[in-house]
Amino acid sequence: MRSFIWIRHILPGFLLLISCAPVFAAVNEVIAVALSVRGEAMTKRVDELWRDLEFGDALNDSDKIRTGADGFVALVFTNDGGQLKIRPNTLIAILTERKETRELFKKISMKIGELYADVQQEKGSLYIVTPTSVATVKGTAFWAAVDEAGSTTIYALQGRIQLLNRSTQNWVAINAGEYGVSTPDGAVVSAPIAPDMVLPTWVDGEQLVPSGEPGPIPESEAVPAEEAVPEDEGEAEEEAEQTAEPSEEPSQPGGGGGGIGVNGAVGAAVIDGEMYQFFSLRPDISLWRFGVGLDLSFYFDRDGNLREEDWDGLEDIVDKIYYLRYGKPGEPLYARVGSIDNITLGYGLIMRRYSNAIEWPQVRRVGMHTQIKQGGLTVEGLVNNFSEVTVPGLVGGRISYEKRFLLPVVVGGTFVHDGNQYLGAKDDDDDGIPNPFDLFPDDNDSEHIIWLNTILQPSEIDALIESGDLPDINNPAPNFKELDEEISIWGADIGVALIRKRSVSLWLYGQMAQVVGSEGQTGRGIGAPGLTFNLGPFRAGGEYRIFEREFMPEFFNLGYEVERVVWDEDSNDYVTKKSRLATLFEKSQGYYADAGLMIYNLFDIYAAYQSLNYEGGGTINSFFAKGSVNAAPIPKLGLAEAYYQQPDADKLFESKSDGTTIGYRIGIEMGGGMMVVVDNKTIYRSGMANKIMTIETQFAF
Repeated sequence: MRSFIWIRHILPGFLLLISCAPVFAAVNEVIAVALSVRGEAMTKRVDELWRDLEFGDALNDSDKIRTGADGFVALVFTNDGGQLKIRPNTLIAILTERKETRELFKKISMKIGELYADVQQEKGSLYIVTPTSVATVKGTAFWAAVDEAGSTTIYALQGRIQLLNRSTQNWVAINAGEYGVSTPDGAVVSAPIAPDMVLPTWVDGEQLVPSGEPGPIPESEAVPAEEAVPEDEGEAEEEAEQTAEPSEEPSQPGGGGGGIGVNGAVGAAVIDGEMYQFFSLRPDISLWRFGVGLDLSFYFDRDGNLREEDWDGLEDIVDKIYYLRYGKPGEPLYARVGSIDNITLGYGLIMRRYSNAIEWPQVRRVGMHTQIKQGGLTVEGLVNNFSEVTVPGLVGGRISYEKRFLLPVVVGGTFVHDGNQYLGAKDDDDDGIPNPFDLFPDDNDSEHIIWLNTILQPSEIDALIESGDLPDINNPAPNFKELDEEISIWGADIGVALIRKRSVSLWLYGQMAQVVGSEGQTGRGIGAPGLTFNLGPFRAGGEYRIFEREFMPEFFNLGYEVERVVWDEDSNDYVTKKSRLATLFEKSQGYYADAGLMIYNLFDIYAAYQSLNYEGGGTINSFFAKGSVNAAPIPKLGLAEAYYQQPDADKLFESKSDGTTIGYRIGIEMGGGMMVVVDNKTIYRSGMANKIMTIETQFAF
């Protein structure tokens, strides 16, 4: 019995001790070794005093290093051979965490000074944590500099770095040949390294230069690193522990910097209800301020035949351009041609979260989004699809101007026009009959029906229809090429910055919009007063709304390309989104609210809700939600995000109104630069669910 008691009480403790052993070992294991020490350089372990750092010294988790005015230190990490070269007047702390996969996550908490890092890819991750910023690094060579005020400058020599501002949670990607600056006031920007820009040098004067193609940059934009003696030791490691890593960039092709990267994928996709195997190459080419992303996809049916309709015309070749880019959002000149996503004009009463790629890869649109900033003036424009530009299709623009009186004031105007909403109908064989109602998908329906009527008797046609051997050619869908419906909406807004500081901002605003051509008081909407609030990782907003008849807020939204025109089975006719204004939208009032939160940079969640009470009775609700997980610290997880949108529903979630979109993307890393990605979304149109699912293995080389 006593032996049983011993086993019951002692064995669990013994097992616990064994399970904790790797943790204790990780705390005390050697993380780095000093390869070179010159001048004044000191180190300090937890609960110990500062002592001289010497050649060959081993460094453990949470050790600090401080260099004097003539101090230079070179370190090598024991797990991957990565190197740090620390310049004078620098204070850092080395913090590590050993994951269950034995992968070592390293954080360099940098209080002040300059250092050079050359780290290896796929051997763990390195994060540079400063008073203002977090830099995420994999397989990269770069300089990092922190001045007395906490401003952080990153000079990328190789690879790519993600620089996040800790107060605003905004980030930029810095490619080879670029530098980025993150400041205490919350700003974070990147730009090419100019040929005459002076970068830090190593002890012997060795100049480490970027591998990308540098370009000219105004002298006023250069932010040189300042050398300063640290005033106090600080608790650098405490800041690092309170700072999580920034989220990964979107996996779709993006631009910036210099160089050529090639991603690829193999997998399966369902297109128009048929299963295809595919192979895809996705080159991402960046040179100075220009960027090009291509999507060269080859789809094969079950018999191994190439889907030729993806390659048989000039328009198909244009569709292979995922994007062309100049500059980046927020720079004086930015333009992107190809897929455009998440476009909001002003405070969003007219256009919010618009995307021309909602049905990608089934439907590919080549559009454009551009922005020009000069002083307080900002001009923005967009085109949804160049194949519709002669009509034109959907085009929009906005002009805003900022002027400071007692407080900063921004006034703006927005105009969006769709020249023909019937262009939203999908018609692969170009016969004027949309795909879901095309009786003869590979032929011209009108011509084929005429031919059938010439060779068959009416009684024979009726018998074939009744037996199911022939589509109902007696009741074909109308030809939408003979139809035309345009809509234009303009609006104005004004915003006042009540608070605009580094970590907190509060804006008071009002906005209005008017449907062009509406008579009297119809087609007008007002959102006022409105407030937007940001406090660190938390953001929220809301406004009171008053709408006259025939007005719909966020008319051009995430699902607009799906909602432009739908088929109504009850009336056996097409219904454009504009036609719904007169039949469904009476005078109403209500509210709109949204909120988002980034939790320790691990989870980013956002939701928006609108509730409108109509004069004739009834309530219409709209809802949007999106959540994502930062996959960087989670072993094997490459990406994880989900979203849900439902517009204009009597009861949310119970029935799916047109434009309802549900989707998620999950990526599992397989090692060796490979990741399996499941992309699944369902879009509801005309009461029917259109499922788009892709399972692919992405690889990088």
